[in-house]
Amino acid sequence: MLKQSSRRGPAFLAPALVALIGCTGDVGSTDPPGPDVEALCEDGALPGPHPRLVRLTHTQYDNTVRTLLQLPDVTPSSEFIDDPAFAGFTNNAAALTVSERLARDYQRAAESLSDLIADPVQMAVIVPCDVATGDEACARDFVETFGRRAFRRALSTDEVDAYMSLYARGAGKFDAGTPFQQGIRHLVEGFLQSPKFLYRVELSQELDADKLIPLTGYEVATRLSYLLWNDTPDEDLLDAAESGDLDSEAGIEAHARRLLDDPRSVGPVDDFHAQWLQLAKYDNLSKDPALYPGFDASVSASMKEETQRFIRHVALEQSGSFEDLLLSTTTFVDDNLAAIYGLEGTYGSDFVEVELDPTQRAGLLTQPGFLASHAYTTTSSPIHRGVFVQRRVLCAKIADPPGDVDTTLPPFSEDIKTTKQAVEVHTSPEACVGCHSMINAPGYALESFDAVGAWRTTENGEPVDPTGTFTLDGAKTDVAGPIDLVKQVAESDAAGACYMRQWYRYGFAREETDADECTMDVLETKLRESGFNIKEMLVAFTLTKTFRYRIEEEVGQ
Repeated sequence: MLKQSSRRGPAFLAPALVALIGCTGDVGSTDPPGPDVEALCEDGALPGPHPRLVRLTHTQYDNTVRTLLQLPDVTPSSEFIDDPAFAGFTNNAAALTVSERLARDYQRAAESLSDLIADPVQMAVIVPCDVATGDEACARDFVETFGRRAFRRALSTDEVDAYMSLYARGAGKFDAGTPFQQGIRHLVEGFLQSPKFLYRVELSQELDADKLIPLTGYEVATRLSYLLWNDTPDEDLLDAAESGDLDSEAGIEAHARRLLDDPRSVGPVDDFHAQWLQLAKYDNLSKDPALYPGFDASVSASMKEETQRFIRHVALEQSGSFEDLLLSTTTFVDDNLAAIYGLEGTYGSDFVEVELDPTQRAGLLTQPGFLASHAYTTTSSPIHRGVFVQRRVLCAKIADPPGDVDTTLPPFSEDIKTTKQAVEVHTSPEACVGCHSMINAPGYALESFDAVGAWRTTENGEPVDPTGTFTLDGAKTDVAGPIDLVKQVAESDAAGACYMRQWYRYGFAREETDADECTMDVLETKLRESGFNIKEMLVAFTLTKTFRYRIEEEVGQ
């Protein structure tokens, strides 16, 4: 969080920001007329329509500010209006507008961040000379080097001159500091409010022989860094862009792998999976204290920590796959989770790696966090669990129930003794069968877990029945319980393709269109053999024409 600045007044680059208010970054229609679609689509080479203006998400903004100013603990976006979720993710370009309120948020943040670098010691971290003796030559050097990082490209001579004018106007604008220090603060405020900083801007327009627009090296560098780091390009990446190293697939692949080997790659991996798995639900879990007296906020926090550690372990440390996310029996537990898992031994507050019983547990869908967050306070919820499996894991289209439908399950009685029985009665009307023939069986398979995700074989004294039948990959599929479910889902065509599709939406900051289908078909074929290895999938994204090119239609838009 930042201390609010006492300064008031218009933003330094307010006219440019106001011009962008309401801009969605959605340029052109989705039916590209220029390229030879059939020829290009044969090898997955037809790029989908990519927006030329994509506002930084709040996460990307925070990361970029921390990197530029070397302020590791600031989170200015904590005071911003939230990024909206669209098509499942908060980084969708269509929803990333700059409202009047957000423009004011950016101004206040820029002023507060300028205050934080007022101290000469902190300023010395980002300027290329001695702060005490700084002069106009040093300021120009700062404009060129800092501006290159802030705009993700080299500045033009006109841009450098304009910012030097801004530097000159900084003298006398602040209560303390030398004219040089005041000018640097004024420059930082200006850079951080520029649309060229707040947006990822792609201006390339030159057509190649296929009537496609190759991105410039700087534009490729920016796509790489925000896909794999959610942060601004480092000097090595900008140097590669300037030298032409990013004009080839080999150069792009080498840097993609370098970025994935860097600790900063944890950020997008965490962010994608947190949104895909709806981890925000873990923050507000509550269970009936009479039935689960030990359940409190610390247990919810442990559940979230387990899932995050598990994903990082599989995706980055083990270079694992989507199948590993669903099938691995390795996880990380503390005393809270060891009790839910029924593990023997002594556990404390520190997380330790353990192997789980493979007859009961495998991967994300059998972790307590997922199970507890898709359950009620007193009972499990086959419907919530089944809907998640179908929508988020298999990408099935399932409509929400009509608004006037009572979703309350019938109470337990002499005839209804288990949650499964209650769901069967509740969803038996003909109007419900269409959707619930898809939903119920995956949910039933997870009935071996109660409302907090603990293993059970009975409910209310009755045997738990985790069996069911649903359609998977176009064929009727019988499932005999949780392990059978996760194995069949993990090995299905639909699940791997869905996981890739979710990453595609997140990675390209937009929903896919018909023009993307050929690219995704080629990616799916390439990645299926590896079980959709996560690192290899992200590298493969960067080598597609969708990543490296734009379509002709966008020229001049």
